[in-house]
Amino acid sequence: MEPIPRHWASVREVRSLPDGRELDLTVHGSSDDSPEDARRDAGERLERLVAAGGPRPVGRGDREYYPDRRLPEELLQEIRSPEGALVGAITRNRYGAAVLNTDTVLVSDVDLVDETARDRPPSARGGLLSRLFGSGSESAPDDERDPDAFGRQGPGPRGEHHARIVTLIDDFTRRHPELGVRSYRTRNGFRLLITGADAAPGSDRARELMAEVRSDELYVLLCRVHDTYRARLTPKPWRIHVEPFRDLGSRTAADDVHRRWVEHYQAASADVAVCRLLNITGPTPDALEQQIIDLHDRAVRPESGLRLA
Repeated sequence: MEPIPRHWASVREVRSLPDGRELDLTVHGSSDDSPEDARRDAGERLERLVAAGGPRPVGRGDREYYPDRRLPEELLQEIRSPEGALVGAITRNRYGAAVLNTDTVLVSDVDLVDETARDRPPSARGGLLSRLFGSGSESAPDDERDPDAFGRQGPGPRGEHHARIVTLIDDFTRRHPELGVRSYRTRNGFRLLITGADAAPGSDRARELMAEVRSDELYVLLCRVHDTYRARLTPKPWRIHVEPFRDLGSRTAADDVHRRWVEHYQAASADVAVCRLLNITGPTPDALEQQIIDLHDRAVRPESGLRLA
């Protein structure tokens, strides 16, 4: 996989577009060399965006756009093979969670959908970026009342949807005996780690496999933009009663405010897990795939019995 940039910078300007519109644009730049080079990259990307006529819409009624490259995230760790090849990286996303980035194992997320949300206007459902990266507006659930909080199937429409997804995953594993599939329950859905697929994140093969299990379409787009599969390793802050740190990805551990937030977040994360392991099927992963699986499982604590967050 390609290395994750080490330096980030942002440029925000109100610019006139060729069609006469004026937009307040924010563009991120990156560099492996220096913050100054990242700022130069951001400026050049802003000029290209203006010349191209501005951001492109993504549909679904949202009046936002999805960026054509990854957003700023602090690089926490690189994972390399015994031969030294980069096979993964852990970053901290914009609301503070640690995220595994890899192209070694196919990762697919499947959401338990609130069916009533489909009929709400975008303003009620939140914008595209807030739904992808978290706005902090989601209230922390009352885990004692929520039957899914501990990864169990509950009654009612949500429980029925849970059962349908389990059946869908079972059907997928029967259709693809050549693939290794580790299925997990997350706080609001499912995660699959699929081995033996030999499918790059932006490939048709990856898109087809994720479509078979009805992976969230925004997650699929996120993987294509980042050119890696992504798996959140630590809780969403608001689920453990921690305020998300705005624009955390553009800061570094050298920042005192950043460091204090991370310490508070890590302490609050001690009594929760991110995934619950449900099932393992198919061939044994190869050594590199197993390296990524082991790292993932150490972080998400899938057999701890702790509540999911």
